[in-house]
Amino acid sequence: MYPDYYNMYNPYSRTSEMQMVNQEEIITLNQAIELIRQSVGDEREDEMFYDILIKQAPTEKEKEMIRSIRDDERKHNQILRRLYYEFTGQMIPESSFSMSANDDMDYKENLEKALFGELEAVKKYRKIMGQMPSGNSYTLLMSIMTDELRHANKYNFLIHKAG
Repeated sequence: MYPDYYNMYNPYSRTSEMQMVNQEEIITLNQAIELIRQSVGDEREDEMFYDILIKQAPTEKEKEMIRSIRDDERKHNQILRRLYYEFTGQMIPESSFSMSANDDMDYKENLEKALFGELEAVKKYRKIMGQMPSGNSYTLLMSIMTDELRHANKYNFLIHKAG
């Protein structure tokens, strides 16, 4: 009946927001499932990398913080495997993945690498979440994504402490 003048001339309206969405954020369900499969390996790699960080950490308190992050990565690996199975009916085989140690980098450099890895994971899980059809799969991915944000905050704290 009346034109929607507010939204028509409002640069911050919902339509403008949708136009601002980065096209890289929008993926298909099949692409999301493939990202889930890749994420299983990524979480395993992170877990092994964090074992190096635990050895490098100077105090028991810092070791315990990193252990809690590593244990979350193990949990994420299991959740992602379960989601992949629910979508495809196929199991992802346990890999004999081995990572070469990053002993040439010092503790602070490895903390920074871990921080940026966690932030990249947040972006990846945000993409996947956009294609989750059920509340359960969405909720599980949201829990992983919020864990990754918590991990990034912990790594920021540890980097600051390492001075």
